Amino acid sequence: MSLEIRDLTVRLCSKKKSGKAIDCCDGINVVDSFFLTVKEKEVVSIVGESGSGKSFLGLSILRLNPPVISKIIRGEIRVRCSSQKDKVDILKLKQRELTGARGRLISMIFQDPNTSLNPVMKIGEQITEAILAHRKVSKAEAKDIAISYLDSMNIDGKFQFASYPYELSGGMRQRVMIAMAMVLNPCFLIADEPTTALDVTTSLQVLKLIKDIKERSNVGIIFITHDLTIAESISDMTCVFYAGQVMELGKTKELIENPIHPYTISLIKSIPTLSANYVPKQRLSTIPGFLTEDDFSDGKCRFYSRCFRSNKDCLMNIPLVHYDTDDRYVRCIKI
Repeated sequence: MSLEIRDLTVRLCSKKKSGKAIDCCDGINVVDSFFLTVKEKEVVSIVGESGSGKSFLGLSILRLNPPVISKIIRGEIRVRCSSQKDKVDILKLKQRELTGARGRLISMIFQDPNTSLNPVMKIGEQITEAILAHRKVSKAEAKDIAISYLDSMNIDGKFQFASYPYELSGGMRQRVMIAMAMVLNPCFLIADEPTTALDVTTSLQVLKLIKDIKERSNVGIIFITHDLTIAESISDMTCVFYAGQVMELGKTKELIENPIHPYTISLIKSIPTLSANYVPKQRLSTIPGFLTEDDFSDGKCRFYSRCFRSNKDCLMNIPLVHYDTDDRYVRCIKI
């Protein structure tokens, strides 16, 4: 069972000066030559700051990127489940086939349950709607399945089945989203910052649920987050993502203990820690500047303007290359 993403490039189109026409030839690649492999029972974290294109990447894997303002230029997204002989390329599926693949081959936990759940539908109806769209079961059977999945998320399924989203806490709404994502037994799961806006205790509960899902169902998970400490606690592999490109990729433990790319080093230095060398009121290390549209341009390293190692040698397209071992990749010429 595997999910293989190769050379995925998604362009964010730009409006012409007239304000009417959309030009995808003159836009920026918000996802640029992305590649990744996810295996059975493996969690791969995509880590990067806000605006780097992480969520856009997650949507593009399911071809949910807004077609009016973006276009998938090239790439392959090949999925093979344990029940399949051949791989399925998501990018080559027709719309009807794609609808059947979403939720069954790859499912997604969206970032904000407050906007992802329909506020005027009961949560039970929203889950059974997905079941009835993909499986040949009666409404009564679909209800039983929905209740069992809610129960598995530590929610009283029978009691909460008829609840509206506004009647649930933030943590419960997020667990409903996880139940909805898992109800069709997908082979792979994309979790787009599922702990956003949750308190620490609830975040830990959600992370534990995701770990339990991986062990119980053998699902492979792409976990999108801006928090390296969360990635360290949950993932086997970590991909450091900046301005639409992979900056560094490797086993999580090795990447955090021995960061190579300047962006990874800067991210780790910015994490507050308590240690023997802790100095009260000492300022945290920060990355200078901001992520801007210019960082997405070609012809230079995308981290060039904020890098502590950059010089004129970095004013070129930097390839992603192997470093030391087969499963470690770095996009930098200063290593």
